[in-house]
Amino acid sequence: MRRLSFRKLFTGGILGLLVFSLLASIPIHNPSQASSHREAPLRTSDPLADNTDVYSFRSTESGREGFVTLISNFIPFQEPSGGPHFYLFDDTVLYEIKIDNNGDGVEDISYQFRFTTEIVNPNTALGMAAVNEDGVIRSLTDPDFNERQRYTVSRRDNTTGKSATVIASGLRTPPSNVGQRATPNYAALAQQAVSPLPNGGQVFAGQRDEGFTIDLGGVFDIFNLSAIDNAPNFDQGGFGTFDGFNVNTIAIEVPIQALTRDGQVPSSTTAANAVIGVWSTASRQTTRVIRPARRFQSSGPFAQVSRLGNPLVNELIVPLGLKDTFNTLTPASDAVLVPVVLDPELPRNIRTALSLEGININIPPAPRTDLAQIFALGIPAGSVPGAPTFTTVIQGTTGPHEYQRLNLAIPPSANPSRLGLLGNDPAGFPNGRRVDDDVVDIELRAVLGGTPFTPAFNVFPNNAIGDGVDRNDVPFLTVFPYLGTPHSGNIRGSRPHDHHLPRPLPSSVITP
Repeated sequence: MRRLSFRKLFTGGILGLLVFSLLASIPIHNPSQASSHREAPLRTSDPLADNTDVYSFRSTESGREGFVTLISNFIPFQEPSGGPHFYLFDDTVLYEIKIDNNGDGVEDISYQFRFTTEIVNPNTALGMAAVNEDGVIRSLTDPDFNERQRYTVSRRDNTTGKSATVIASGLRTPPSNVGQRATPNYAALAQQAVSPLPNGGQVFAGQRDEGFTIDLGGVFDIFNLSAIDNAPNFDQGGFGTFDGFNVNTIAIEVPIQALTRDGQVPSSTTAANAVIGVWSTASRQTTRVIRPARRFQSSGPFAQVSRLGNPLVNELIVPLGLKDTFNTLTPASDAVLVPVVLDPELPRNIRTALSLEGININIPPAPRTDLAQIFALGIPAGSVPGAPTFTTVIQGTTGPHEYQRLNLAIPPSANPSRLGLLGNDPAGFPNGRRVDDDVVDIELRAVLGGTPFTPAFNVFPNNAIGDGVDRNDVPFLTVFPYLGTPHSGNIRGSRPHDHHLPRPLPSSVITP
């Protein structure tokens, strides 16, 4: 496969002019054009449109090897007992999962999701779960399931010039996991919301356990990570910030050939149709009117307000003044990110933080073409020792595009590693993203140069650093939709959310 020229893509007066023009022309503080978890100023005030995580991988469920699972999460930091209305998708938001299969940074295929809320009994004082009969929700049509949602799935194929076509409608979401009495046997209840699609695929929308594992407090406290106390074993000692929280999930499983540029299953890992780009967006209509005793009334064209491809890019790589802007852009406009990808602030901050702990490291100098390959261009075939056929380059790529790249010809791993490619498992991140890939440890090591792309820096501790959280607090499912069963809003007789309480200081800093 032809290697991409970083000099042609990332240098020269034309690129400088393009970046300057983009920066000058984008209305950074325009609220109508506002992802991850609270990663940008405008997203903090609009959680129902906050895109928190995206996953893309070959389905690992037995008998589903010919399918791809695409997942997008929204509405972060869901306290399980947050009733009475609990957590609903927004009827006025257009949620989308998008696919670029020719490398131009523009979606060729998009799956669109629209929700409609129904109230069974408006005269009760309660919300999602009400005592309309006996208060127990046993099915998705149970009268006690008082605040319900149905949704429609549409597919838009830009390559054929077709408008969006409805592929499923009237689908039901499950309730949130209210508690043992209102939603007993919740796992089975939620499974009722997995719906078949005409192409043999499946779709699900509803509450799931928040499966993103990270010691967020340590990261944002200038990398004051508890895992550092366990050096040289950085895999232990962290606090899972999202343990105990839930999230709302949109998941769709489709045949491999439904996503490729020619509608065929790739014949090899380097075939022209083997790699796709995946990201997710949320959009709102440009005009919103508040009317007395009524919900918001929206009108006008949809404007993108949230975007997410690879995890943590907007939180930890994009500068503050561009975070809201990033959420409005398409990947085709990502030349604006070139300067921060080639010379990111993050590794310098980590180096400073580690030096305060007495750990001195060297980091690769700019320009960081290794990071550009991993996150913006794709990994060329033959560039990973021991994996000569591995690539995440979309043939025809025209420039830097920030999204997940998934090689559809790489089968699920028989021995998956949470470290993905860094664990000699090319079926994992940054080849797409599976639900149990430890993307935090992978990305921390990547920004410090602890990968095969920068051999001089692929040494300890650069290639061993981590946040100390190496597993989720809830088991992932082995079947679609893969993310774990959400936490119950009421666990009688126990305190399920002790992780929210102040944590004791390490004995080394406690004074008599």
